[in-house]
Amino acid sequence: MGPPPGGPLPPGPAWAPPPIKPSAGWYALPVAFLAAALIAIGLMVGLAVNDPGVASASPKSGDPRQGVAVDLVGGYNYFLYVRGGQSAPYACTVQQGSQSSDVRLTRKNSWSANDKAGYSYAATFEAPVSGQGLLTCRGPGGRVLVTPDDTQDFYLGMSLVVGLPLTVFAVLGFAFVAIRRNNARRRRDQALVHPY
Repeated sequence: MGPPPGGPLPPGPAWAPPPIKPSAGWYALPVAFLAAALIAIGLMVGLAVNDPGVASASPKSGDPRQGVAVDLVGGYNYFLYVRGGQSAPYACTVQQGSQSSDVRLTRKNSWSANDKAGYSYAATFEAPVSGQGLLTCRGPGGRVLVTPDDTQDFYLGMSLVVGLPLTVFAVLGFAFVAIRRNNARRRRDQALVHPY
């Protein structure tokens, strides 16, 4: 066997340092978590700022034909309950001083109305006025109970329950991707100094 043929060696595959993994695109996942957390926390702050404390008002009960003295905040919803087995009201009015305002009975947010002891949910109404008023209703045969619609508290709680874990996932995601990329960059730099 003779000496190898002269001339340059044919080109071989070029050596390349190992890529940095995970790629920078993986930062999109914690960014998405952070964006969702900020939306949830923004909703929570918005609900807390716009809450005049209506949901914490105490319930009022009484005879709907004589009138139930209720503290109202105009534009907010209230739940109307009747004694178990009694018929639901079909018409209600709020009287404040010499003024009288009809209220429209709906089923708005009925899914969040919990039956109270001895009472069952009958209707929802929006307060037409602010301040103390006398609520009279036609239809029910016994006492009624009026409570503020506390659905906003449910949304506030859900915003907190969703927002906090998403924030934690975002922080952990940023840390995980940054640490993995830093380790990969260090391995690449070592490979560039000592390629073989």
